[in-house]
Amino acid sequence: MQSAGTPTQNLHVAVTGAGGFLGGRIASALASAGLQVTGLGRSSPRGLADGVTARAWDGRRPPPADLRVDAVIDCAAVIPARETNPDRLVDTNLALARGAIRLAERSAAPIIYMSSQSAIGRPDTDVIDDTTPAAPDTPYGRSKLAAEHLLADVGDRAAVVALRLPAVIGPGCHDNFPAMVAARLATGETITVFNPDGLYNAVVHADTVAAFVLHILLNPPSGVHVVSLASRPPIPIRDAVEALAAGFGTPVRLDIRAAEHRSPVIDPSGAESLGFRPDDTAEVLARFGREAALRIATPPPPR
Repeated sequence: MQSAGTPTQNLHVAVTGAGGFLGGRIASALASAGLQVTGLGRSSPRGLADGVTARAWDGRRPPPADLRVDAVIDCAAVIPARETNPDRLVDTNLALARGAIRLAERSAAPIIYMSSQSAIGRPDTDVIDDTTPAAPDTPYGRSKLAAEHLLADVGDRAAVVALRLPAVIGPGCHDNFPAMVAARLATGETITVFNPDGLYNAVVHADTVAAFVLHILLNPPSGVHVVSLASRPPIPIRDAVEALAAGFGTPVRLDIRAAEHRSPVIDPSGAESLGFRPDDTAEVLARFGREAALRIATPPPPR
């Protein structure tokens, strides 16, 4: 990767998983910022911004022979909703991480890896930070932690930044708590809330992740960094749901239940030291509520 201050148009980056929600959002944002972007997916990704070169590549196979880049943004992953066999899920995600590493190693390119808070598990603590011991309790979390270890092994040859993501929200997001709340608001269902007075900040907008990725590309750190992303400040879970509902423009009915697990907040200080700018928790949830309502109200474009 070029040093800070290098014109963005001189940077050629590959975004794996560009056919998915977050990968597509990042690929489009980087292209809009002037970078040369190749968006990779198992099939050629569609619906990306102008300026993104879409290519098909199954990351479990060798990278395209003609592709050399200045950085790899690795968003490729299979999630539990798409792969219910835990062994296949772990094997697939590790194979995808190895593919991204092989692509990056061709030119000693740095890697920005989309990891997950699930790599940490459910720690018995009030605050999760970058020093919290990782003990994942799901196959997906185990796959993400194992991929982080693979990436750490190449850190002596290229910079590595692993982003432990909380719920990533934005139009088209899925399989997380805010997305579930929005879906139930759309149908008028009651929202089940555990530990309503517990604090919550496990959320980040996809655009905020994309902006942080761009910042890292233009201000590259050295070595290996594994950092947690989150919003600020933590707010009660009840207030988080109500902020989303206010943005959606509908009243909300809550079903309050006792929590089965502790609900620690996330300290994103490590990411902030690299230039991350957290969303305001209530504001980003209200924004997502507006986005979700608009998505429902807007008919899809004709095919």
